[in-house]
Amino acid sequence: MMELPVTKMSRIVMPASTNDAGNLYGGRLLDWMDEVSGIAAKRFAHSEVMTVGIESIRFMRPMPQGSFIDINAEVVHVGNTSMKIKITVMMDQDPEEEQVQTAEAFFTFVAVDENGKPHKVGRTL
Repeated sequence: MMELPVTKMSRIVMPASTNDAGNLYGGRLLDWMDEVSGIAAKRFAHSEVMTVGIESIRFMRPMPQGSFIDINAEVVHVGNTSMKIKITVMMDQDPEEEQVQTAEAFFTFVAVDENGKPHKVGRTL
């Protein structure tokens, strides 16, 4: 299996992204996951892509305001026109601390042409 680079995004949990308990909104995290997994899919396919599904998502622990979040995405499966992207979310509240996993998801993307029609992904794993 070819080793692919992991696409990474880092964020800090700011007050505007938290609920009344002071933790990151799940919907905000989903937005970030979709963004970073879309970048990973587009880089892999060398074409435009679109999100077609979220296979699963697991929230493992709250992410309080002020936490540093690292969202990592990698292509783990390639079909004819689709790619499955695994997203792992890690958190620390201080750069000196060890990170802990806070969420995991699998998104599916389809490679599309200039007309938005699915086309074959030109690479395999």
